[in-house]
Amino acid sequence: MRAFIPVVAALCLASTSMARSAQQAPETRVYEPGNGVSAPVLVKDVKPQYTPDAMRAGVQGAVALECVVQPDGTIGEVRVTKALDPGLDQEAVKAVKQWRFTPGRKEGKPVPVRVTLEMTFTLRDRPAQPVFPVRPVSPGGASGTGPAEATAVHKAGNGVSAPVPVREVKPQYTAEAQKAKIEGIVELECVVEKDGRIEEVTVTKSLDEGLDQQAIKAVRQWRFEPGRKDKQPVRVLITLEMTFTLR
Repeated sequence: MRAFIPVVAALCLASTSMARSAQQAPETRVYEPGNGVSAPVLVKDVKPQYTPDAMRAGVQGAVALECVVQPDGTIGEVRVTKALDPGLDQEAVKAVKQWRFTPGRKEGKPVPVRVTLEMTFTLRDRPAQPVFPVRPVSPGGASGTGPAEATAVHKAGNGVSAPVPVREVKPQYTAEAQKAKIEGIVELECVVEKDGRIEEVTVTKSLDEGLDQQAIKAVRQWRFEPGRKDKQPVRVLITLEMTFTLR
């Protein structure tokens, strides 16, 4: 019997060590927005580059990416869910890994959150100056067709009231746009959250890259009385215009 005692002791020590490691391991669960989990908010984006082959072939369209925003706001794993072109797919992945977010939170603590993003590659007029609108999409699609009502996005009408702005922030001109005397309108498609904040923003009518970014920066500071359905606040998709005028 004595010969077996060291083996049993070794197994017990190994089991204890494994149990401690399991207790110390960080949480690996990845959440989705809704049900008490807030959506990450984009604070820095990097535009992807067109590849010479894609430009010559005139390839245009969207690359859909499923990403995990880590608790520190960086992008972790990335998966292409809708491919466009092998080269452009890789450029989209390369760009999104440089994005930074205010992380999603659960019970006040930052947690890993899975989001879906679209990067649209568009050649306009001169191929040497491609434009890359970026559209953040909520899980299940921007139209709110996902299974969770908490993440559904509605449109005003048919029993859904329109959000009402209670605070507006005007965008600032960039020095470059002032020098070039650029005037006009930036059109934005936005989602007003249940608490009246603006989360998802898409430029649907571009004016100038710098002014587009200033419009996004300003609208994220707007606050609304949220739209309602059956007297309950809901997420509502709206369109806003910001006019830049030099006087």
